[in-house]
Amino acid sequence: MGSLGLVAGVVVALLAGRPGAGAGQPAAPRVYVVRPGDTLWGIATGVVGRAGDPRPVVDRLARLNRVRDGVLRPGQELRLGP
Repeated sequence: MGSLGLVAGVVVALLAGRPGAGAGQPAAPRVYVVRPGDTLWGIATGVVGRAGDPRPVVDRLARLNRVRDGVLRPGQELRLGP
């Protein structure tokens, strides 16, 4: 599986939420652990899919995680959403 496929799979799993979480329980924080070679663009593309526009997601990820100049470090945890 390519890097983008792996990112997409992880992001889809994270977006699916926590099993057993009821409507009255807060959702688990969505976090992605950066792997070697990951980019904000690649992670955002995994979130929106091939038909979506990753640019707003790149901006949101950078803002949420205080990423400067798009530099990611392997092992860094990125919040994917509120």
